[in-house]
Amino acid sequence: MSTATTITPESVSELSVKELRRAVWARWAYRLSVVAGWVVFVAVWYLVARFVFTPQQLPQPHIVVTEAWNVLTTRDFSTNVQASILRVVAGFLLALVLSVGLGLLIAYSTWWRRLLGSLLLFIVSVPTVSFAILSLIVLGISPMGPIVNAMLVATPYITMNLAQGLTGVDRRLIVMSESFGRTRSQIITGILVPSSLLSILSGARLAFAVAWRMELLTEVFAASEGIGFQIRRSFESYDIRGMLAWAVLFIVIMLLIENLIFRQIERRLSRWRTPEVGTTL
Repeated sequence: MSTATTITPESVSELSVKELRRAVWARWAYRLSVVAGWVVFVAVWYLVARFVFTPQQLPQPHIVVTEAWNVLTTRDFSTNVQASILRVVAGFLLALVLSVGLGLLIAYSTWWRRLLGSLLLFIVSVPTVSFAILSLIVLGISPMGPIVNAMLVATPYITMNLAQGLTGVDRRLIVMSESFGRTRSQIITGILVPSSLLSILSGARLAFAVAWRMELLTEVFAASEGIGFQIRRSFESYDIRGMLAWAVLFIVIMLLIENLIFRQIERRLSRWRTPEVGTTL
């Protein structure tokens, strides 16, 4: 004989409190796991540097951090970082503009989907070092090489995520909007854009990271300034500490951009997207 469970406001409130506590614990567990991962990485670095390699081959972490601080306080740091950031942002924005047109073609044209799908797959499959060497041959040592390569490698990721977001929109919402007399611009801003924003943002985050690495690699081969150029110069002079210091600063900059820009945009869009879709119609 089964007993019926009575749902009361007190039980609902107690369940909400439990879910809130569980979410808080999950958030703190994630943060602790990230910290633990970095601690393990640094510990392994110390062990490998101490027992496997010599100090000239792999300096210990505190030596690299000291060298990174010395690099951070020099005038060359701001000049080179500014050059690298401007190039990757320029390439990323060009990729974003190009991806909008390509994503629309892929989403609403079968012929273009087949053609561009194969082309984008080819670009993703080509080793990034090939683009860097090709830009050196074609463009020489110039700022255009890192910008063009960043645009090339970022475009497929934004395009495919945009096309996937557009094709995933519920067609019934579009038909319903048309039946209520909504214009094409209202459908785009009220349904298509909000429904595909998160897909576009996820592709943009990945594309920016790939474009940044491509820009850095191109600077190693075909640039006279920038973080990649400084890494190459340190390598040519057998300055392993300087090379690792610039690499550490590059990682720090990437983490700052990821957490202070992309994550904040994603949070704001997540709060904006839900009510906009519901209230547009």
